[in-house]
Amino acid sequence: GGAAAAEAAPPGAAGVAMMQAVLHNDVKMWPVSMADAARARWDYCLRSVRHALGNSQDDDDIDIVKDKISMCIEALSKVPNDDTGSSGGACKGFGDRLKRMEFSVLTRYPTRGGAA
Repeated sequence: GGAAAAEAAPPGAAGVAMMQAVLHNDVKMWPVSMADAARARWDYCLRSVRHALGNSQDDDDIDIVKDKISMCIEALSKVPNDDTGSSGGACKGFGDRLKRMEFSVLTRYPTRGGAA
């Protein structure tokens, strides 16, 4: 079921899902496994980096990085957890999971390799 699918999720899937949430305000991949403890660690790390950058008024580049980190913190709540043993993050339930499964299906298979 859902727990087995989440265990089969590639290790980097949560990071890719977070980038989808940042860029598109939605996650369209399945399965994604982000346990509550992992979500808390991501949140803490992102907030720590943003804080470590300080309140610099002079450097526009640092302000841009801090803004992007804030976007990641906001997007973190949109990353689902398909493991049935956790709270599920922002997963909207079974319908959301089915939608993401449909988006993740490979509809066409490559017939030959790319030419260099």
